Amino acid sequence: MSEYDYLKSELAALKLAIDNENKIRDFYLKHAARMRHELAKKVFIFLADEELKHIDAINAFNKSIHDSEEPIIKSGAEDEAINEVKEFFSDTVKTMVEKAVASENDLKAYEAGLALEQKGYDFYKKSAAEAKHPNVKKFFEFLMKEENSHYALISNAVRYFKNPEDYFQDEESWFFEG
Repeated sequence: MSEYDYLKSELAALKLAIDNENKIRDFYLKHAARMRHELAKKVFIFLADEELKHIDAINAFNKSIHDSEEPIIKSGAEDEAINEVKEFFSDTVKTMVEKAVASENDLKAYEAGLALEQKGYDFYKKSAAEAKHPNVKKFFEFLMKEENSHYALISNAVRYFKNPEDYFQDEESWFFEG
């Protein structure tokens, strides 16, 4: 069995990943459309856009395998994904005039988002553990980091929505370094 034949057999997990990313993206867009709190909406739209980036990355990875090319994985530094979502949330919160508490329905959507991101992380972790080809393993590890950063973003947003004043005290280093 050639290396290409082996990679072809792992495409089933990548296909599932695309399906999952599409479902999660649809979830974020559907709930963002219903949200009244602007920050809650912006976070879900940001996450939907992130899922689209994952879909594009998976498709590019698949294409390189089909074209018998060495797949390129741009995984970035270990904390790069976390830093990107921290920057997004920090910049977005700074632009909000109001410190309104999100509605109960918004919070329920956020809790469901946490569960989806955890499920995605678990799927990618299992897929990485089962992958035999190092590039496929590395790609799933990249997706794990991405899902972990989304989980962190949603968790921080929930803490903010439940109590904005306490959030700023607890997370001062996120917003006011120095």
